[in-house]
Amino acid sequence: MTIEIIGTTVNITGNKVIGFALNNLVDHFEATVDTSADWFYQLKIYMTKVDKYNIINLDRNDNVLSVDLTRYMLPFGGRYIMQFVGYNDAQTYQTETFEVWVTESIDPYCAYDPVPTEFYQIEAEIRELYEELKTGDFLDITGINGGDAFEPA
Repeated sequence: MTIEIIGTTVNITGNKVIGFALNNLVDHFEATVDTSADWFYQLKIYMTKVDKYNIINLDRNDNVLSVDLTRYMLPFGGRYIMQFVGYNDAQTYQTETFEVWVTESIDPYCAYDPVPTEFYQIEAEIRELYEELKTGDFLDITGINGGDAFEPA
């Protein structure tokens, strides 16, 4: 996707998908502008799925605005409405709004069981390690707590 800002008009060429929900620092967002170097930019985001807003500061290098997107910036899959805000010492303007899409990711908060499977797997490994420690397979327990490491002191 290529984004070009000319005045208050936003021209988008190509696919309007900018990544997967919950991705972290792997999706790079860029736009080119036609303003002088004393202009700074922010990106306003409206998340339609959960009715929330966000504002992201954009880095500027010559006439290219950019940001590496985080999972906190795009936590939900679906349609996002965005708008650039440009400002310098004396002026502020906003571009027209535009839509982009974030593709759904598998969300572990929607697990079948309130506890994700990985925790049961970790619990099983801890229990196995505990049993091995009790038998002294990995640790010489003769010097711990007078030789009885698993009884109260």
